[in-house]
Formats: sequence, C-alpha cells, structure tokens
Amino acid sequence: MNKINEEKIEFRKVRDFSETINDCFTFIKQNFKALLTPLIYICGFFILASIASNVLQQLKMVKFIGLVKTAGQDNTYASEFATYSFGVEYFLVILFTMLSVSAISLVINCFIKLYKENGNTAPRVEQVWELFKRHIVEFFIASILFGILVLLAIFFCLIPGVYLFPLTSIALPVMVFENKGMVTAFSRSSALIKDNWWRTFGLILVAIIITYCCAGILGIPSALMSLGAVFLQNSPKLTLVGSIFSSILSGLAQLFYILPAIVCALWYFSLSEEKEGGGLLERIDNFGNHDGPSTNEWPKEEY
Repeated sequence: MNKINEEKIEFRKVRDFSETINDCFTFIKQNFKALLTPLIYICGFFILASIASNVLQQLKMVKFIGLVKTAGQDNTYASEFATYSFGVEYFLVILFTMLSVSAISLVINCFIKLYKENGNTAPRVEQVWELFKRHIVEFFIASILFGILVLLAIFFCLIPGVYLFPLTSIALPVMVFENKGMVTAFSRSSALIKDNWWRTFGLILVAIIITYCCAGILGIPSALMSLGAVFLQNSPKLTLVGSIFSSILSGLAQLFYILPAIVCALWYFSLSEEKEGGGLLERIDNFGNHDGPSTNEWPKEEY
C-alpha cells in the first residue's frame, strides 16, 4: 500500500493479540523519523551516560582478567573479584540503563499522547520535550520503584512478581495519558487488566522477547570483539576499541525498548476502549472538527 494512502493508526479501538503487535510495527514505520528525532535529542544524554559507564566497567573487568592471567597459579586477586565486578562503575551502568529505558518509555508515551491530540499528526520535538518535563520526575521514580517492586517479588516469591509485572507495565502509560499519580495509575491499571491479565502478560512478554532478540542480534559483533579483547594477550588497542564498540552497540540497543513501550500504549487504549467504549464518543465529538482526524482516517466499523 502506498504510504500516502496508508491509514493512520487509530488508538482507541479494541485489538487482539496479533493486531496489537502489527499496529506497533505499523506505527513505527509511519513515524520512524518523527519518533527517532525526540528519542535522540531527549534520551541521548542517558544513552551516552550508560555507554560511558559501561566502557569504564568493561575496562575494569579486562584489567582484572589481565591481572589474574599474569598471576598464574597465584590466587592473589581471587578475593578481589567482587570489588572489580560490583564497583561504582557497575552500579552506574545499572542506574543509567534504567534511566535511559525509562526516558525512552516516557518519550514514546508523550509522543503518542501528542500525536493523538494533534489529530494523528506527529508532534514537534519541542512539544514532546515540554510534556516530557512535566512527567519526568514522577515517571522516573515510578519506573525505578515498580522495577524494584517486581524484582523483589520475583526474588522472594516468583508468582507475585510475575503477577505485578503487567500491572506496572500498563500503569506507566496511564500516568501520561490520564495525567495520574503513581498510586492512582497503579489502581487504574489493576482495574483495566481485571479479567485480561493473561492476555496482557502474554502480549508484553512477546514484545520483550522481540526486543531482546533484536538487541541480541545487534550485540553479536560487540560480543565477539569483547571476547577477542579479553583472550588475546598484549592487545591494549584491541581491548580499548572492543570495549568502546561493545558499549556503543549496547547503548544503541536500548532504543529497541520502544517496542514494548508502544505495545503497552496500544494495549492500554484497547483495554480502555473494551471496558469504557470512549472511542466512538471521541469520533462523534470530532465529527466536523477540522482539528481532529479526517473522516478518511477513521477505522472501518465492523459488525
């Protein structure tokens, strides 16, 4: 289908499993450049920070492995493994990666909210930035707390963590689309997912698996260079280049997290439409309104 004649994504409609995944890729295809621009401008700092901290951590580990190889049978450095593995650099990698993924998710949700308000037209970077600033603090806090909550629940008892995972995933777009606080958004997410937990869990799990597969493919060259840098002796230049290249690809791979972010947003609208049916009322309100989506962009009604 010609891109000019291709119908824009209608968010407020009930979707099934496969339709949500297909609409996710369609939305990315239709808005690739418009999506990439705010992601680079707004999330660039966090991605660069995660890359830099990752380089420092990898160089530290390469140095440790070199010391162990030099020591030979001597176990002098064995007791220092934890110090080299879990130092400041390690926790900086975790922190900046979490902030980077949270920023990507927030940019996607802000973009979609503005896209919808603009009548299915991609917003400018300035518009996304203004909305991003309004939600950045609470969204980051919620992302980190929700992540810690799920990890603790999985660690101490697997089932509660698995149960909370879809609730926290849908709560994040609720915070942006409905302008709600963290606690209220979690309650709202629970209400939306009621009777739809399995479908929500399966959909988000598939989106994450696709994300990890894409990131894994991108990470193959960096993994090979890292292994070469570690096991080839007396190659400081290869070690440095391999660490930097690996870290850059790992940072760029974080952009693939737009997939679960868009899937969660689409699924939020699907659940909301299924339970409340606001999409039809919205189209009626926009009837004859030139600021809203044109009639030829409305989805076809099925009976």
